[in-house]
Amino acid sequence: MKKPSTILFVIVFFLEIKAQHYTHDIGGFVGSTSLQTDYGERNDFGSELKNQGISFSVAHYLSFYNRTLRWDPNNVLHNYLMVKTSLQYLTKTKMKHHGIYASKQSYAGEQLRSMKGTVRMINLGVHLEYFLHSLEEFVYPYSDISFNPYFTFGFEYSFFNNTVTSDLGDWQNDITVFPEKYQKKGHIEVGANESFVFSIGFGTRYKLTKNIDLATQINYQYFFSDKVDGLQAAVFENKNNEWALNIQVGLIYHLNFSLPLFY
Repeated sequence: MKKPSTILFVIVFFLEIKAQHYTHDIGGFVGSTSLQTDYGERNDFGSELKNQGISFSVAHYLSFYNRTLRWDPNNVLHNYLMVKTSLQYLTKTKMKHHGIYASKQSYAGEQLRSMKGTVRMINLGVHLEYFLHSLEEFVYPYSDISFNPYFTFGFEYSFFNNTVTSDLGDWQNDITVFPEKYQKKGHIEVGANESFVFSIGFGTRYKLTKNIDLATQINYQYFFSDKVDGLQAAVFENKNNEWALNIQVGLIYHLNFSLPLFY
């Protein structure tokens, strides 16, 4: 699994080398990440809302608006695009079972309620952002455009580490403390692992000063893995990969602010 992460690093490095004469931004974000895993009922509001942790992100943005040439007025698509490379850290997220099955006053319900897990995660990603307003107009000091919404998509590589415990006892000595569907060999896989991630979302920038933007973003992450939480139930019961919803707010600073060439 080391080869994909190496390839991603090479792509990012190549982009940085090729981008030495373009406009660069850096940003920092903080927010909440809700994990939808095999803990709790799928599509249960409690599972989606309560199984969450705090996430921190740093990002580098590469934009092309200041390369616009007055003798090339038709080449405008790049005025709406940014390439973003990011590093996201998800703090230790505690997970529990929620829903009607975990609420039942039975031994099976108690097994579910007693089952708990944690996940820590680092994601490295490359994204493309498309803005609704031209970036050259948004950054211009005398522009009346304060908000600039955008759509984003990209790919990430995730490094995660998970644990699973039970209040009923040490499952490694007595697997029967877990619900029956998790008692079979190979249905609990804890420790460090890796996965590709597809990310899509939207956000907006608000111009605070000439060099600083306030940004909010919401993005959906789909993991190409069902091992993020460490649970591997029967194939017919557990055929969905994990996903996450991130809501973050942050500040973005323009490192080498410059106006487009035709201003």
